[in-house]
This record gives sequence, structure tokens and C-alpha cells, in this order.
Amino acid sequence: MPSSSQANLFSKVGIDSIGFYTPPFYVSLDELAKSRQVNPKKFEEGLMMREMRVPDAGEDIVTMSVKAAQNALIRGNVNPREIDAVFVGTETITYAVKSVSNILAEILGVSANCLTQDIYNACAGATLAVLNAIGLIENGIIHKALIIGADISSYPLHSPGEPTQGAGSVALIIKKNPRIATFSHKFGKVSGNVNDFFRPAGEKDAQVFGKYSVNSYLNFQLRAFDDLSKNLGKFSADYYVFHAPFSKLPVKFLQKLITERSEHFIEHALNWEYKPPRSRLSSHLPSIRYSVKHFPSIITNILLHHGFSRQAISKLLKTASNLKHYFFPQLEVPMHFGNIYSASVWAQILYIFEKSAQPDDILYFGSYGSGATCISGLMKIQPKIEQVVRNEPQMEHFLQHKKKCSIKEYERIHLGLLKPQFSIGKIEKYSPDDDRGIVLHYCDEGCLIPNIPGLNKCPQGHSGYHTVFYPLYAKLISDPIEEPPSHNYNFINHGKVRIIGNPPKGSKLEYNMRRVKAPEGNSSVKGLLNWIPTYMPADW
Repeated sequence: MPSSSQANLFSKVGIDSIGFYTPPFYVSLDELAKSRQVNPKKFEEGLMMREMRVPDAGEDIVTMSVKAAQNALIRGNVNPREIDAVFVGTETITYAVKSVSNILAEILGVSANCLTQDIYNACAGATLAVLNAIGLIENGIIHKALIIGADISSYPLHSPGEPTQGAGSVALIIKKNPRIATFSHKFGKVSGNVNDFFRPAGEKDAQVFGKYSVNSYLNFQLRAFDDLSKNLGKFSADYYVFHAPFSKLPVKFLQKLITERSEHFIEHALNWEYKPPRSRLSSHLPSIRYSVKHFPSIITNILLHHGFSRQAISKLLKTASNLKHYFFPQLEVPMHFGNIYSASVWAQILYIFEKSAQPDDILYFGSYGSGATCISGLMKIQPKIEQVVRNEPQMEHFLQHKKKCSIKEYERIHLGLLKPQFSIGKIEKYSPDDDRGIVLHYCDEGCLIPNIPGLNKCPQGHSGYHTVFYPLYAKLISDPIEEPPSHNYNFINHGKVRIIGNPPKGSKLEYNMRRVKAPEGNSSVKGLLNWIPTYMPADW
């Protein structure tokens, strides 16, 4: 679609870099269906879901956010000290009182003179954080923001929501004159008090209401589209991306949008220029073909209703045959990672950035949060996008590098019964000239403490202050020994690290983190969480 006439719709603020992370463990939904005595087609064709990601024991939104943020900083070669705002959108709360954004700011080493905020508004939290950052940047209050959407979706075993679970995190760096994409000046927005999905305080699993929840999603997405149309006037887009609780739901909405707002598409369809993606889908997706096979007949009926001739319809249907390149490839993300709540729409957008977006392309997004709110907007792709998105790690890495969980293993993880095996070993930088990594500070007993004058001490009263550098990639230079069955982590002050599993000496390791909790019954430290650098074997 031509975009030159739409240049005035966009601001100078947008996405300068972007990173992603999802746990490596996955569950095959074909195997889950058989275990639950359900026809596998119900998941593959009814939901358009193939796999779901499962967090490891001790893996939470903090550990996932650190990885996604590291990837965004490294891909864009951004100095964390230039970041003066850290905003986290999530509905997976770590603390009732204490911001995850403060934890991340310390771990990632951003400027001490920064704003931090956690935003809880169901799956729209990260998008609302983006809007906050745009306004603050445009008013000169901040200059460069790190926005993180991170979530773990959880539903009871054997429940209807079980096959839509997922886990992951997306990190965006927002600034003026960005390299990847700029945002529209205005957005569509709609909110209302709807009980389509909620989780009472203190409960792990959410409540959802089937068809009612689906109708709420469709209703709010359409109204947000209409509000953006009212605020911006006529616009066209090359890509349409929607929040995906499961992959089939955006397809349902797209059908509704084309049917009920057909004039939006007909006006631009004859001038729609097909541009092949830079790379193809990474896997064969029969469930997408199954779900779009009815689109040509839907479009034909719409065009006949609007008085188009059969000849014109034939031409338009050739254009419609390319719908799969503009509306559906990004659905591979929820199809293989599951519902990652606040990160869902942004992970799909990242997929488009890497796979097909070209300078001057325009992308429409609809970000839905249950309860309910929906935000819509546009992005315009910038000339320097390739400078960032060609860098590793790309989405393809996470699609390809994964570890299968059996149904029994998954159920043990879900119930909190999995006790992972850790070992202890010495490391050194994998490449002597690679200075990428994280600097943290610990007391003598291994408690994480801040690097703030006057407060650089352990709140539990332990002595000592140690500065430790953790390289992003490391080589194991000792034979690992099994981690002792205690809560003593003072080994981190003696050149040793925690390692997942028992890899051989000489292995390449990748920096990660895992949460540890204080021993049960120790009232003096009840509720105090800590995150220990925990290396895992690198598969790239």
C-alpha cells in the first residue's frame, strides 16, 4: 500500500531496539491432547496452537526480563547507562509491594537517575507502558526508555485454558529518531468494566468465560480500530497484528474486521503492492492454511455486495491470495510459544520486523487487555531497521532451539514439584575480548545488595560487599561439583557460579538467572526473594 501520503500521521518517537526471550522447555499440544483424551484437531485447528512454553523451576518474570532486556541492549549496541526509564508491563506479580522495574534497573545497570514503574492492566500492560514512555519523551522528561512485557500464563491442569498457556518476555528501547519504527501521533483507545477474565488476589490460576470472553475481545478490538480511524482519519497498513490469547482468535477478528469494515480494505486493495518477505516461515503451518481457506469466498461476497464486477473481483482475489504474507505469518509466535499476555502482541511485531518489514511499511496493532481495555495504533518502519534486527538472537533461534517436556515432566513443573539439578563450577569469559555481561554486588552470604552509597549493605545484617562480573558467555574451566543441599550461596564470592545440570569441563555456558527463596520458617527473612546468576549450556 502506498504510504507517502500518510507521513504526517507519525511522530519522531519509536522503537530503537528490541529483544525477546522464552524458556527453552516446551510441551507438544498433540501429546497433551492425547493425554487429555481430546481430539488433537481441537488444539491444532480449533485454537491454531501447536506448542506451549513452560518456565523452568525458579524461572520467573524477573529472570525472563533480564534476558530479553540484555538481548535488546546488545542487538542495538545501547549503553544501559543511557536508559533513564524502566517500565514493566505484566500481570504475573512477583511482589505485592516492590516494583520489578527497580530490580531490573539494578541488575541491568541503567542510570541511577531513572524512572521506574510497573503497570498492571492484564495483557495491555506493556502497551500502556509504551504510551507512557512516548509522552514522557515528547515532553523531555526522559530521553530513552526500556519497556518490558513479561508474563507466565497459568491455568489449572485439565482445564479448557490449559493448552493456551505460555511464557516469555519482550524488551523495547524507545527514543526519538529510532532505527526500527516510529509510532503514530494518535492512538485508538477503549475501556470498560467487563468480567471476561480475572484472577482473584492470592490465586495462581485465572478464570475465563469461553464465548463471552471471545466476544469481549472482538468487541473491544473493533471499537479500538474505529477510534483510531476517527482520530487519524483514513489510513492503510501493510500488516495487521493483534493480541493473541490463542492463534485462532486474531483470525476470527480479522474476518470480522474485513466483513464489517470492508470499505477500509476495498479502498486500498486495488493499489496493494505485494512485497515478498525477506525470509519465509520457518516451518510448515497447515493450521494457518485451514483457517484462511474461507477468506476468498468471504471477500468475493463482500465485493459483490459493493457492486464490483467479476473481472475486478478476480483481480482483487489475486491480491487476497497474498493475505497470508501480511496477516498470518506472525501467528507462528503464539502458535509455538503460547499466550504470553503482555508480551504477546509485541513478540508478533518483532517477528514481522525480522522476517518481512521494509522501510516505509506501515503496521497496525491492536493490544487487548482483559477487564477490559484495548489500544490500537500504527508504526512506520524506518530505513535503518536492518542495522538492528539482523543481529542475534532472532526469533528464529527460539523457535528452533528448544527442549521437549513429557506430559509428566510438565505436570511436575506446573505443580511446583520439579527439583532441578544444579552444579557449581569456575568460569572465565568465553572470548577474552568480549566484555558483555552484568555486574552485581553481594554480601558475604550471597545476598544480592544494591550499589548505592549508604545502602550498600545486606538488609539481613550479613557482612561484606563484593563486586562480581558475570560474562554473557563463559567457558567452564573446572569439573563441576554438585550443589550442596543448603541455602548457602557464598560460593559466588569465590569465583564460582551455579550451573544448570552437570556439563563437562570446557563447555560453553550462557548467563541466565534463577530465583531462590529463603528457607521456610525463617521469619526474619520471610518473603525475601533473591536471584542467583545461574549459567546454562549454550546451544549457539
